[in-house]
Amino acid sequence: MEDPLTSHVATAGCGETLEIRAGAKLLRGIAIVTHCVERLDVAETAWSSVLHYVTVESGRLTPAHCAAWATPAALGQRYCLMRPASGDAVYLRFIETGERGHAPPATWGWNATELLVTDPDDLAGRLRGTGFRCLGGPGDLYPRPKAPRAMQVIGPSGELVYFTRLLPGGSRYGLRQASSYVDRPFIVTVGASSGTRLHDFYGGVLGHRILERVPFVNSILATLCGTAPHTVFPTAVASIPGRRFLLEMDEYPSHVPPRPVRSGHLPPGMAMVSFTVRGLDALAQGAAGITPRAPALALDGVAYGGRRVMVIEGAVGEWLELIEEDTGAS
Repeated sequence: MEDPLTSHVATAGCGETLEIRAGAKLLRGIAIVTHCVERLDVAETAWSSVLHYVTVESGRLTPAHCAAWATPAALGQRYCLMRPASGDAVYLRFIETGERGHAPPATWGWNATELLVTDPDDLAGRLRGTGFRCLGGPGDLYPRPKAPRAMQVIGPSGELVYFTRLLPGGSRYGLRQASSYVDRPFIVTVGASSGTRLHDFYGGVLGHRILERVPFVNSILATLCGTAPHTVFPTAVASIPGRRFLLEMDEYPSHVPPRPVRSGHLPPGMAMVSFTVRGLDALAQGAAGITPRAPALALDGVAYGGRRVMVIEGAVGEWLELIEEDTGAS
């Protein structure tokens, strides 16, 4: 595997191509990455002043939000929706829950948000003295010309963020480089103690091609998991159509626990990833292996535009919000 794009400096062993091939390819693109935070003003100020993100919507969670997500306890919680300076309609959403994010330590589920940047070395200097704490890097992911260069950071609300520079021709998956200093999320990372469960769900149930599984020695992830620095982490990548996004699946040591979620609340930390899908009708009727948290419901707002959404739970309880594409979208 030449380009895992896991955004950490690691040593790879020999890759294994998994025999899970493209099927329905349910997920069409990343639309929103949602982080629950202790204080909304801290998150919004940091991401706007340091990373040039722009707030495009703010308010309080409505009965419609809570009905669509089956989270009645979240009613009235403050949130903001932020867009990168590039203007790309891939958003970060911060919701104020009064609790700090989950990372570190790691738990099952969504754990890291990876964003495109133009210059991680310059960004590392700008982050000094801010609420962002560098865990590792910047460094090339492997010794090859045009290799992705990345750094790993804990944000002011506990959010685990990877910042990655791609050069033209530097990704074997044909992914595009950043259009602004700090651009959109392009990879989301999910972790569990069983890689097979993740592969079966994202490959077998959702129909995405699982590209390779590679054993990584990753000291940063080891620290987050509270294990020895030379722990091996089997890692695989699921492709998403359009060459704009990827989904990374990390297999954690057996002692890493599930993420606790209080009844009626959103999961803490990196709570949910919203993906566009072509349609929801088949899923709402009970597609094999998919159990909606609530019936599909139309939501208003910048990111939704009146489209229907439905939240499902993934292989280890991670929440995926599925947003129906506009009628006629290909």
